[in-house]
Amino acid sequence: MPSRTPSVEDVDETSSTSSPPIPSSSSIDEKCAAPNPTLGHLGKITSLAGQSPNDIDGVPVLPGDVPPEDASFDQAQIPLRYRLLAFSMIIFFSTGSSYYENVLSPLKSTLLKELKINNAQYGAVSSASNLINTILPIIGGIGMDYWGATYAAIISSVFITVGAVVGAAAANTNHYQLLIGGLIIMGFGSTIIESTQSKLYAHWFSGGQLAFIFGVDVAWGRVVNIICKSTAVPLSEINGWWGWALWIPTIVTALNLALVLLYWAYERNVPRQYRPKLGREARDKEKWDRRKFAFRSLLQLPKFFWILCGTQIFQNSAVSVYTSNLADIQTATRGTSKLAAGYNSSLQSVIPIVLTPIVGLFFDRFGWRMIFVSATAALYVVVFVLIGLTKVHPLAPILISSFALSSNALTFIAAIPVLVGDDSLLGTAFGVWKSFQNVNTTILEVAAGAIQDRSGGSYNNVIYLIVAIKSLEVVWGPVYDFLDGRWLAHSLRLPEKERLALRREAKERGEPYSGWHVSKKVRCTVMGQLGAMIVVAWVVYIVYSLGT
Repeated sequence: MPSRTPSVEDVDETSSTSSPPIPSSSSIDEKCAAPNPTLGHLGKITSLAGQSPNDIDGVPVLPGDVPPEDASFDQAQIPLRYRLLAFSMIIFFSTGSSYYENVLSPLKSTLLKELKINNAQYGAVSSASNLINTILPIIGGIGMDYWGATYAAIISSVFITVGAVVGAAAANTNHYQLLIGGLIIMGFGSTIIESTQSKLYAHWFSGGQLAFIFGVDVAWGRVVNIICKSTAVPLSEINGWWGWALWIPTIVTALNLALVLLYWAYERNVPRQYRPKLGREARDKEKWDRRKFAFRSLLQLPKFFWILCGTQIFQNSAVSVYTSNLADIQTATRGTSKLAAGYNSSLQSVIPIVLTPIVGLFFDRFGWRMIFVSATAALYVVVFVLIGLTKVHPLAPILISSFALSSNALTFIAAIPVLVGDDSLLGTAFGVWKSFQNVNTTILEVAAGAIQDRSGGSYNNVIYLIVAIKSLEVVWGPVYDFLDGRWLAHSLRLPEKERLALRREAKERGEPYSGWHVSKKVRCTVMGQLGAMIVVAWVVYIVYSLGT
């Protein structure tokens, strides 16, 4: 059995000592509870169903490699009642921010009129909370891996609530800049709190149907989306004042803050071995107080992950442009009333409520993740053409888009842990992924608004653009599958149990697949791309938010 490869942090502490002799299996059992402070965060256990708590990815742990006691606990042993109570609170963490941000889409014509803005400025409004999240998710992801997700959720909720209050005040003053400012403040927390949910789900449900849990979470987001789209216009007509459409979601964000604090109290009162680790505990047991908070984990992300991020340019934002303008497209191209358009738009989220968890189960049971990349993109191409370039009833493309929506985000959420191959880097990986997603949205939302303004209010050129973008993703699916076969032995095709067994075998041999290797050339290229896009996003956002 090969010994564990020393990490960067291990070198300075272990170079002056010789390797201890390998003890007998009996002595391993007697000593396996002893913590090793030199192992650090790389000694975390991958908690798999049915796996011994003394195994790291299925490899027996030698005495010198045993992680701290709280890290070595197998999360699959957490009683169901603790999991369900935690889930019943975590799933609502981002409800307030999602409600607030999504309620703006059906109000596009109202915002244009009341705030006296143009389409490009509306694009700035719809992507305002994404602006700060072009950078912050990376820092937040690293911080979550370092200090823990619970405190990150509390801080994020505070920013969300304060931003919601500031933005809602725009309805009282009709100041466009006040709404922009509130959404930017909200942006400090809105994306990070979603990452905290993912990290907490990984703690409470690791070793179980984690993809299914992700699917349920996404499905709940669709429920919120339906509520937003179907209630936005009625709320804006309460007492003849449109401001209630912003103040009621603001109240929901305040309730979410209270719920996050309630979860924190709950987490502090469950048995210690069941709790997610917090920063203070990590410092006490793993000597994190001796380390500097650094961006080293960025340098450890593998090449396949970076390739995925770099090739997904504007893919998510093409869907975002379609969604944020869907109600107005119906009004502009078919003369649909604002109320009917809002209700129609909300229907695209109905089918994903059921289908998204089923897609998650499919990934857990059967695999074949990348086939959904091309299939989803092809459906969206059909949808964009039907809604923007034909006069068919809007319910036809809207219902088709609901099938695409069921797998659009979940496919990549389920694929990222496979591509990264190291659970200790997932916070950073999801942070980088969300940063790319937000940069895409910020640029394309504003650009689409500007294109529409220069087209005399017509959506035709916008539709041509997003059709071209999504057509490219139809090709990316087979490319990803080819790279998966070449670099990861088709891990993305495998069911969850077989995929984990394949990863254990690779680690037992001490020969990780090449897709998990770090490539400085790929990393620098994609990070350079991200840096350039961040600059462009800030420039176009500032220019158009100022109305110049």
